Amino acid sequence: MSKEQISTLNQIMEIVDSKASSFKVSQTKLRPAQIMAEKKLILDLIQSALQLANQIIPKPQNAIDDLNRLEKQFYKL
Repeated sequence: MSKEQISTLNQIMEIVDSKASSFKVSQTKLRPAQIMAEKKLILDLIQSALQLANQIIPKPQNAIDDLNRLEKQFYKL
């Protein structure tokens, strides 16, 4: 099951990366409600990825660190 978990984690991280990049580019053009919705979606995806990453043995520490860093950045926005 570990290979499936790693594959799923990689897919979630690709989505997070795509959404985060898109959000950072278009943030100034979005209405406040849209900004909050996009931030919540991205933060929820990050949480899902973190939960999955913590289930994988051995833990993908680099991925966990990257996700934690990105999560902190989005909480500050």
